[in-house]
Amino acid sequence: MKVLFILSIIFFSTFSNAVVKRHDVPPENYVIDKKPEYLIDMPHEGHGVLINSQWVVTVAHTIFYDYVGKDLLIGSKVYEIESVHIHPDYTQPNKDLLKGDLAPLMNFFESRSDIALIKLTSTVSGVEPINIYSGKSEIDKTITVYGRGATGNGLTGEDPDTKSLRVMNQFQNIVESAKGNWLAFNFDEPENALPLEGMHGSGDSGGASVIFQEGVPFLVGLSSWQLGHGDISDFKGGLYGTTAYQVRVSNYHDWILGVLGS
Repeated sequence: MKVLFILSIIFFSTFSNAVVKRHDVPPENYVIDKKPEYLIDMPHEGHGVLINSQWVVTVAHTIFYDYVGKDLLIGSKVYEIESVHIHPDYTQPNKDLLKGDLAPLMNFFESRSDIALIKLTSTVSGVEPINIYSGKSEIDKTITVYGRGATGNGLTGEDPDTKSLRVMNQFQNIVESAKGNWLAFNFDEPENALPLEGMHGSGDSGGASVIFQEGVPFLVGLSSWQLGHGDISDFKGGLYGTTAYQVRVSNYHDWILGVLGS
């Protein structure tokens, strides 16, 4: 079990999600002094999002072991985890997928449901949960995404050594695909990019992807994985032209309500 846990950390730190930035924009432009209070740091790494006074949503691959009884800092208070509910269509890759050609692994990622819900033992006070976007019109919307994992830029890719700095960043991008379980967007080069164009990187998994309607934030996605090609040993995350995938929260609206209702 310990070996599998370590493999999971190494693997998902590489292929899941930190904020990778444009090389021609000062990195400090992406840094924010205060994260949204609904964005929560998970016990090991990655993030969750407060969607109800007693519930947090995250990507399932941030659940490295049994988190029941673990604490989450929400606002200025600590809350204990009562239960974890992983989507029934979530599975972990077998060892054969973690070597050689990336195509089978990418197909595996696309086929599963990378989402989980966490119930707290008590209700959160003093922090406003974020509303879930329940529509189906995500394409062409500008999203703001948060994370404090590794950083880097589109020319050189992400630098894993920066993950330990735990700096909170944000970036923006435009949703280009909203199909089934996933939202997808591309990390464009500067001539076609937004002023704060970027993508998620190592340590950002579960980070909130948000749209604003009349100034009100709505949760549309959760940072999950990057599309890779070729041999797994040659993969470099966060380069210009890379496609990023996020859990499409609207696709799981009924499942979320069902779990909360139970």
